[in-house]
Amino acid sequence: MRSLRAAAIHRGWIRESETLLAPRLAFPLLCDLPEVVHDANRHVRDAVLGDVLHGSNEPVENLSMFGAEREIVVAETDRFGIPLRTVLGLKTGLMRSDPYYSEAYLAQFYNQRYRDLYRPKRFSLSWFLSEQIRAGQRILERVESRLPAKANVLDIGCGMGGNLIAFRFAGHHTHGCDYGHAYAARGRELGLDVRTGGVEAIQSSGPFDLIILSHVLEHVTQPIELLSQVASLLKPAGICYVEVPGLMNLQQWYAGNILEYLQNAHRWHFTQATLEAVLNRAGLKSVEADQTVRSIATLGDKQQTTSPIDGPSVLAEIHRLESLRINVN
Repeated sequence: MRSLRAAAIHRGWIRESETLLAPRLAFPLLCDLPEVVHDANRHVRDAVLGDVLHGSNEPVENLSMFGAEREIVVAETDRFGIPLRTVLGLKTGLMRSDPYYSEAYLAQFYNQRYRDLYRPKRFSLSWFLSEQIRAGQRILERVESRLPAKANVLDIGCGMGGNLIAFRFAGHHTHGCDYGHAYAARGRELGLDVRTGGVEAIQSSGPFDLIILSHVLEHVTQPIELLSQVASLLKPAGICYVEVPGLMNLQQWYAGNILEYLQNAHRWHFTQATLEAVLNRAGLKSVEADQTVRSIATLGDKQQTTSPIDGPSVLAEIHRLESLRINVN
């Protein structure tokens, strides 16, 4: 255990003698979470851990989108037992991984490791597609009243494109893009317009009445830059649907266990207010949102200095959840 910690400190992933908001989240974990690390993905976790501690993955500084502020270190590890320093801005409430992975390693990680690392114990492509179809139906029900007939719809980070099937059945024109070569190819086998790559691979099919970013923004290097691209591809009356994990929603989705929530693929952690501030800085305006976090946004004026003040609320929620765990145990 000491040798693992020493290696993580030596490589710069964690720092010696920092006080953690959740002390049980020190690296290394005493044992794996059995529902997270299992026979189907343990070898992939071990490979990523090797990359972090001894291999090609070098830590890169990940600065806050809202500028410097006083921060507290929440954790040194993620749910897979991979060293990941997570910090919380005490004013804004923006939580982020700092340091984080280099762009070169991220390209390798998402093409070779990500899907296998995050696969559940029981997995099949048909199961994954059916989950996407159900998610797409929920999104359609939420935004349908705001769409014209035969809307032009784009899903960024679409996987196989399952989110788009409900929209296609409703008579809309659908397009998607994803960096995963294998998943994009599967989507094309289903007859969907799924391109390999980012926004640049699909922008010629715009402008769009709806752009979907479902569980994408927490992964990307520059969320404001991506959202600015999205804004430029929207029709004047178009909408953007954004869905990210919610820091104030851990009780519902993760049984209040922040360890199960933290994961190495997530660079940013949002509340409703921090997401809305990021949207504003990109020229988008949230018109409907909750703490899940799900938001519907329209075009608006760029507000470059918008900053949230969610730090006290997030800090209090994490303290509350951690105290509940101590009392139960």
